[in-house]
Amino acid sequence: MVVGRNRQGSRLMPTHKIAIVMIALTCVLAAAEAQAAWRGIRDVSRGTAHVLEKGEITFGVFAPIAYGVTDALMVQSSPVFDLLLYPNVDARYRLMRRGNFVLSATLHYKQAFLGEDKPGELDFGGVGTVYIGSRFAITGGLLIAQRFSTRQNDNFQGGLAAQLAAHMLINRNNLLMVTAYLRTAGAASQDAILAADRPLVSVAWIKQLKVIFNMHLVLGMSYGRFELTHSPTNVTTLPVWPTIDAWWRY
Repeated sequence: MVVGRNRQGSRLMPTHKIAIVMIALTCVLAAAEAQAAWRGIRDVSRGTAHVLEKGEITFGVFAPIAYGVTDALMVQSSPVFDLLLYPNVDARYRLMRRGNFVLSATLHYKQAFLGEDKPGELDFGGVGTVYIGSRFAITGGLLIAQRFSTRQNDNFQGGLAAQLAAHMLINRNNLLMVTAYLRTAGAASQDAILAADRPLVSVAWIKQLKVIFNMHLVLGMSYGRFELTHSPTNVTTLPVWPTIDAWWRY
């Protein structure tokens, strides 16, 4: 059994329990008909302003569970964070769909309830996607980003966040995706007016497979700030991190 710890040294949920939850969810949905391929670039919701259709659901090993409440509203939450006592919820509501352009409002909230700091984030704003032909999509968004915690001298409180994404649908079974996220905020120090987190840039290739209930395999690399916590006083920071995931769509 593997047990992790957060930055405050609190015990986290054993990873085998996370695996059990995901396997159970896969088995429950196995009787449903999985969508084997994208019907077009307008069918891609990850990293775009597109929302899932009513009753549509996607979930992955690490990817969040997303559900189409209506044809204009989708909600999602990461079960991994939930099981680690880091509740989170995202909502996306489509405001407009005209020709090759889609505009949606988005809301994101998460907060840890372990440790002394209890850090959290609240982001809300708008995101728009422009479709170019049947294979390409360009997405941009601007969010009001609020980071809060009980820690003193936290440099990041309120600010703005920008997100950019480019998608290329190579064919119905292969998707190339590049995303970037940058957050700037007023600094607590009097010596600085603005401060910025290191941008998070990810490149991913998503391959739809005809095995394991039409699984979508995600392989990629991310650049940003990734912390490996060995102990409360021993933290390793890595600039590059490989990503691998598997998700399904029903």
